[in-house]
Amino acid sequence: MVAAGVVMLGGGLKTSTGAEQLVGDSRKASELLEGADFGDRPTEHVVISARRGTLSDEQVGDLGEQISQAFSGVAGVASIGEPVVSADGRTMLATVELDAEVDDSDRIDGTAEAMLPITDRLAATHPDLEVGQTGEGSLNVGVGEQIEDDLKKAEIFSLPVTLAILLLAFGSVVAAFVPVLLGVAAVGTALGLTALISQTYKVDQNTQSMVLLIGLAVGVDYALFVIRRARQERAHGLEVRETIQVAGRTAGRAVIISGVTVVVSMAGMLVAGGLYTSLAIGAMIVVGIAVIASATVLPAILSLLGDKVDRLRLPFIGRRVGREASIDGPWGRLAGAVTRRPLIWTLAATGLLVALAVPAASMRTSLAGVESLPQDVPQVRATMTMTHAFPQEGSTIAMVVGAPADSAAQVRSALEDAWPAAQGTGQVAGESPEIQTSAEGTVSVMHLPIPFDVSDERAGQAVETVREQVVPVVEKALAGVPGAEVHLGGVAEGTELSEWMDSRLLPVVGFVLVLTFVVMVLSFGSPSLALATVVLNLLSVGAGYGVMTMVFQNTWAEDLLDFTSIGTIAAWLPLLMFVILFGLSMDYHVFVVSRVREAWRAGNSPKDAVRLGVARSAGTVTSAAAVMVAVFAIFATMSVLEMKQLGVGLATAVFIDATVVRGILLPAVLAVLGERAHRKPRWVPALHD
Repeated sequence: MVAAGVVMLGGGLKTSTGAEQLVGDSRKASELLEGADFGDRPTEHVVISARRGTLSDEQVGDLGEQISQAFSGVAGVASIGEPVVSADGRTMLATVELDAEVDDSDRIDGTAEAMLPITDRLAATHPDLEVGQTGEGSLNVGVGEQIEDDLKKAEIFSLPVTLAILLLAFGSVVAAFVPVLLGVAAVGTALGLTALISQTYKVDQNTQSMVLLIGLAVGVDYALFVIRRARQERAHGLEVRETIQVAGRTAGRAVIISGVTVVVSMAGMLVAGGLYTSLAIGAMIVVGIAVIASATVLPAILSLLGDKVDRLRLPFIGRRVGREASIDGPWGRLAGAVTRRPLIWTLAATGLLVALAVPAASMRTSLAGVESLPQDVPQVRATMTMTHAFPQEGSTIAMVVGAPADSAAQVRSALEDAWPAAQGTGQVAGESPEIQTSAEGTVSVMHLPIPFDVSDERAGQAVETVREQVVPVVEKALAGVPGAEVHLGGVAEGTELSEWMDSRLLPVVGFVLVLTFVVMVLSFGSPSLALATVVLNLLSVGAGYGVMTMVFQNTWAEDLLDFTSIGTIAAWLPLLMFVILFGLSMDYHVFVVSRVREAWRAGNSPKDAVRLGVARSAGTVTSAAAVMVAVFAIFATMSVLEMKQLGVGLATAVFIDATVVRGILLPAVLAVLGERAHRKPRWVPALHD
């Protein structure tokens, strides 16, 4: 781990560029634009709207003078443009050009931050007007501060909440800290290895977050499974070394099987490819490290600590949690009721999960724009006001043309001639846009404004309409230009990437289900059990999808969760949720089934084995799930809509999985299967226990 940490600190993480994450035609457009110099400078916009009525010419002139005087002396401001007024006369816009390169984010953000107090003072002197500032820099500052506050809140609450649940699970401070330390060590090592890999293969910038999320989840779960089993065996009178051996043969084996299935689940992202590839690599690395640590480092720690693992016991709780759960406890009694009438419970639980999953059939996905950002941030409000009043400043489809420099005039003429065709589609708003040509003369671009948010399904329809009706006009005009190419960017980047993400979900699901079935057959020997595993996990994930869709594609929960619905789910979320939830579900599933298998091998009937297995594993599964639900629920309190969706979706699905699925449906299905859940056909290789 130390060596990996040195690599991470020394080499750093090399991430892929925006163009490298795109797909299809929009990627080609982005690559052309990235390599072109248009002489542009970054800008900030001062947006002023009349709260009532319209702005008079005199007001506009006077406000323009005030803006010019206010910002002229600000370091980093290059020039201030003449104000323009919206078509309805209610809003004016003043553009401030910054003295910075378009890729100099530090200077852009610094200048924008220096401008914000001046904008606030201007607003204070005009209480009858709505005054705001927006631009790349001010949005970075405002939204960045909000996100930073959210992350600090998550950091402040997540670790104490995790430790509090582990304290309740173990009843001692020392035992509670061990899983956290193991999870942190696994994450640190994986981050170092990921940084090392990124030196030759650039990774997505979200890879580190994926490693942190998955690493802490499985690291804590695996250590929890092993330590709880070791302490239970110690309570039965075994010596410390014997408890470690028994825990390794039982819970340790379950961890290895679970780890393999989680790696299989994460490998599904390799099937998706693209930006998911690096996420898959990071997740697979951290899961592998967590499994290795639980099989090697954890037994060593338990051996060194011995009975000291129970040090600093909590009053009352500490004495109780070390003992194995009674079959007459609440989970044992529930399992007993379920196994007496398993078919009825199977149908009831399945019906509930299917009902929860039904709304997922109407799920609509998108890669949202500014509309998904916290609406209480002043810069976001100013952006929304600006794009409503000036469509050309909002969502645009970039028509990008690459051609030899000596044909620049012909390209400009072709784009000018295409404007009437664009207007004729009924999808493009505003006046004839400016056509920009790079300094080299090889790339030209015309931005076609559309009156839709990026997340609006009509934005995608507009892109396709322009592709079908406008692009051919330009291509025909440039038919005699050698090497001329026409591509669509801007809004097209989000719509194409969203469609690509949607198209990758089914192949990933199929890949994960097939490999999971194979792993379960080889691990437990029962095809019936393997099939049940796949179906149960699908029901669990489907229920999570359905709840997320019900909450975020409607408005009824807006006040409850403090968000504004945009009617869509983040396009990257369904695939990512599937692999995460399928992996975490396998953790709980394998642990419960392993305890049931142990009870059956000890001579109990299939139904008694189910009751014993559920009773003995319920405390561990409940504790592990409680940690995950609590941590994921913190994401639901964040300001960014996509993070809320992730938090609600994961927390809900894990809660459903640990209660309805593992507490009711799994015992019912195992009881229905009876001996078939434990017997192997002759054709199954003897690789299982």
